[in-house]
Amino acid sequence: MDSKLTGSEGNKAEIGKWIAETKRLQKLLDELDCINEDGQYVRKRAQWTAIALTCRNKVDAHVYQRELEMRKKKGLIDKNVVIVTVEDPEGSVGSGGATLNALLVLAEHLSAKKNFTVLNVDVLSGARILILHVGSDYVFDACSKAFVTLPVTMKTIEEEGYDSLVCNLDYILHFMTFKIAVNAPPGVWVCSTEMLLNIPDDVDLNWKNFQGVRAITVPASVEYALNHGVYKIDKEGQIEDIIYKGKANTLQQCALPDGKVPLVAGIVFLSEKVSEKLASFCVTPPLDACTFNGLDSGVKLISLSLFFDVLLCMASEVNEEDFISGNRMQKRNTGINENELDKKNITRALSLIWKNLRGIRLQAELIQEGSYNYFTKDASEFRRYLMMCPLQSDQDKFFSWTNRKHCHIQKPEMIDEPSVVINSVLEGDVKVGVNCVISHCKIKGNMNIGKNSMLYGVDLTDFVDNIEFDAGIVFQGFNIQLGGERKQKTRVYTIMGKMDHLQNPFVKGKLLFCNEPWVMFSNRTGILAEDLWAPDLSDYDQTLFNAKLFPVWHHTKTVGIQEVLWLVVGKQDPVMLARWRSSWRLSFEDIMCSIDHANEFDWRRELFYEVSRHHIWDVLQNGTDDGLQKLFKSLVTENYADQLLDVLDEVASTSSSNGVAARTLVCIAGVLGALANNEGGLRSGPAANTEWQPAFQLLESERIAEGVKLLKKVRSDWMNQPVRLVRAARHYEGAAQILIRHAVMSARNFISTTPCEPPAMGKWVTVSCPARIDISGGWSDTPPITYESGGAVIDAAIQLNGKRPIGAKCKKIPEPHISLVLKSNYSPSVALECNLLDDLQDYNNPQAPGALLKAAFICAEVVAFPSDVSLSDQLQSRYGGGFELHTWSDVPHGSGLGTSSILAGAVIAVLWRISGKSYDHSSLIHAVLHFEQILTTGGGWQDQVGGLTGGINIGHCKAGLPLKVDITHVDISDNMLAKFNNQFVLVYTGKTRLARNLLQEVVRNWYARIPQVVDNVQNLKTNAWLCFDAFKEGNLEKIGACMNTYWEQKKILATGCEPSTVKNMMDALRPHAYGQILAGAGGGGFLCVVTKEINGYDVVKTALKDFEDEIEVFKVVLDQAGILVEVEE
Repeated sequence: MDSKLTGSEGNKAEIGKWIAETKRLQKLLDELDCINEDGQYVRKRAQWTAIALTCRNKVDAHVYQRELEMRKKKGLIDKNVVIVTVEDPEGSVGSGGATLNALLVLAEHLSAKKNFTVLNVDVLSGARILILHVGSDYVFDACSKAFVTLPVTMKTIEEEGYDSLVCNLDYILHFMTFKIAVNAPPGVWVCSTEMLLNIPDDVDLNWKNFQGVRAITVPASVEYALNHGVYKIDKEGQIEDIIYKGKANTLQQCALPDGKVPLVAGIVFLSEKVSEKLASFCVTPPLDACTFNGLDSGVKLISLSLFFDVLLCMASEVNEEDFISGNRMQKRNTGINENELDKKNITRALSLIWKNLRGIRLQAELIQEGSYNYFTKDASEFRRYLMMCPLQSDQDKFFSWTNRKHCHIQKPEMIDEPSVVINSVLEGDVKVGVNCVISHCKIKGNMNIGKNSMLYGVDLTDFVDNIEFDAGIVFQGFNIQLGGERKQKTRVYTIMGKMDHLQNPFVKGKLLFCNEPWVMFSNRTGILAEDLWAPDLSDYDQTLFNAKLFPVWHHTKTVGIQEVLWLVVGKQDPVMLARWRSSWRLSFEDIMCSIDHANEFDWRRELFYEVSRHHIWDVLQNGTDDGLQKLFKSLVTENYADQLLDVLDEVASTSSSNGVAARTLVCIAGVLGALANNEGGLRSGPAANTEWQPAFQLLESERIAEGVKLLKKVRSDWMNQPVRLVRAARHYEGAAQILIRHAVMSARNFISTTPCEPPAMGKWVTVSCPARIDISGGWSDTPPITYESGGAVIDAAIQLNGKRPIGAKCKKIPEPHISLVLKSNYSPSVALECNLLDDLQDYNNPQAPGALLKAAFICAEVVAFPSDVSLSDQLQSRYGGGFELHTWSDVPHGSGLGTSSILAGAVIAVLWRISGKSYDHSSLIHAVLHFEQILTTGGGWQDQVGGLTGGINIGHCKAGLPLKVDITHVDISDNMLAKFNNQFVLVYTGKTRLARNLLQEVVRNWYARIPQVVDNVQNLKTNAWLCFDAFKEGNLEKIGACMNTYWEQKKILATGCEPSTVKNMMDALRPHAYGQILAGAGGGGFLCVVTKEINGYDVVKTALKDFEDEIEVFKVVLDQAGILVEVEE
């Protein structure tokens, strides 16, 4: 190494930065070394074999199992992972007992999966298992701490195509899968769900030759650790002791160099060997007393802590006597019964744990930049976690904090920042003060919520009184079940203040309720201590947590919200006090034991749908660029498909806009596709089944409401199989195309013709046209994109090998019929004769012979169709005879050079002239737009702009209807003209494009408002104007750069538009080209190249010599005339 480099401190610093950046980039590369079953590179993750969620009873287990399965459906859990929810055996078995029980259940599941008839713990070998402990119910979230909804957006969910709420459990699954366990060997991870744990993105654990147990820890202040567990760690990272709620001087002995202490973070890894030992405990008395084995064997259950019983024996400074005697256990106040049998069983259990686990390496893994926030019963702290979510500081790019997550707020200006609103509906004059949290609420009417307040799970839709809260109030609603075997479902409301402490004892009346001293509360309401607590409870046992404050039932009155609100804002009222006293009332403690988790999750889902309904309605009616497809997928997964379809039917049928109705019909197609769940075939396909035609005819006649209603009726018979769902989706997209065509037909507002002297009988009118190449901006001209977002496309009119390849000629003939002749160098000629109006009826079927020409006669209004007057009578009376029309196109089919639209322009021009009509250029451009809607091919306006207008032009339009296209010509120098003619080359690739399928995909993705697509459309227009400037400058290199950018933009919009053979050609040309693109929609046809060298034709032929049997190379000349019309003398 150079001595100057090594001797400079500045250079050393630069080298250090370079090394750090290299390591960072290598880590990113390492994260992308997984390939999924589709052959795509994905972020490296832990490949779980099984995930178990432990909970307190079988009812909860059923509810939580549904939640896990929902996450599996959404891709948050890999589809091959075994997911199991395990209820604890009767009674409390602690985190250690719950872990043993979960291991037993998982081993049984995995044994059964491998077709074993008896339990075989060998199934744990090679397995990667995650056990998540839900813990007890939580006073600030009825669904438990695991399912606290966070004010964040999760990119992982969005990548899987869903728009969902994010719970603490989702974040835990994420950091365990993508951070902590990503490189871990087989074994068992055990994780609490009772905390917000912030793990930096660059965490990198060393697993080389690891054996034993590894406990994750993060630093915390001594003050914070006083109420938590702390590890005492030696210099080698081995754990010497685990201290629970130690005193400050004790915790100081555990301090790290920075003065902080390593907190027990609730996560531990057990290697394979340790896991197998623990699994053996499940069938070994007395430790089997923690499991279903023990319960089913009739033994009395015991409770064990994973950290302070099971792991504690591995800590190097813990001695056998202290451990087995249970001294450490008693200090933790586990609540274990103190009868002699239990003591003997516990002693035997601890002795067995010591004998089997002592000596196992217990290592701490300190994540220095991590942070830990436990969900306590402190209302202020919980509100702070949601207001200032710790995940805001998370470096993980997969999460972003937001203070508005899935909510409908009718008057957002009444919400003071930075308040947080999650999954809630707020309608009416709902005033929310600063620093409030509103989650899972439905509020209608007049309400004033003071600052620093929190509303959770509240339904105020039927409460008509005005409500005004002082600052710092916590108002909650809980779904509960009461009544023993005969469960009575109801809802109870609670209220408290942010300053209240639920566990503080009522000693000499020193207690706060709703932020005011007990004495003031009692004087204000007349409520006495004996109203709240049983007489046998001492002051030290009386707390807000067990105070029976909240009415739930009355023998003659309806009680609930009004009585609870009286507790916080009411004055002395004898009637209210009497009703309150005579009501059956519950405490927080009672409520926690009675929560109906199934109803709580259903309430959240119902609110999610309600918010979604408002959002869908607003987005569609207002035409915003919000994407809805991910929301649709979530609602379908959550079993709200029927309600969702009803909303979309209502939007489509009540809209006065063809554009809104069309987008909504495509949305319905998206819902049907989501219901098919990637089964049933491709979304693109035919849509002309006769069952749907009556509805289509109603839409064609602009009877939208009736058409949508009939579509719904037909749809009801197509919902039973994935293949029929996909076919129904195709027909809804077909229905949308009808409305898109009607919207585009507004272009006829800009078509005008005036009478002129027609040519004489037998005299030819001949039209010739160049082809066109789109150089930048294509797809922005495509309906509905062009009238919803505006468009800009730069085209060049070109001759191929010196020829104008597209044209038409027409003459009047004495016979009153229409003779059609279609010629092409690339397909057989076709001759047709139309004697009757019925011969024109297939004009709107693009596949029918001569459909383009027949549609042109109708569009140019040469013939009236339909009509009661026969074709021959129309022709004879108007023109004194019929017409003979010839067309030609010396361009391969599917070329991408705009042939069909340019030919349509040529035919309309020749028909207008032969029938005695004059027109301006703008009318002809818009007539082709109108014509393509009649033909039902759809399509945009760039082809006719490029092929009918000479030179280089940029076509552009503004968003909105009626659709009007303007054209700005690019004046270029003679030098630039020479460059164009010498260095622009076309290569026919031999690949036929499937433009219609590409068009269906693009329209579908645009209507889905996929963010990448929306951004790309804007970028297309920007790039077109940059290319316009480059042409004015005469800068071929800049033009080539715009072409390359344009090609990348095309590939974003129409995936699959670059065949492998074409890619190989482009790779071969790249060293010789400033830029290159496939013309038109892509997928095949012509490849346009602008070469660096002047002799472009020869350069391209040489570069593609390996493909010469497949291709044809064309010289390009810029055509500066555009459409030419000649009338025979």
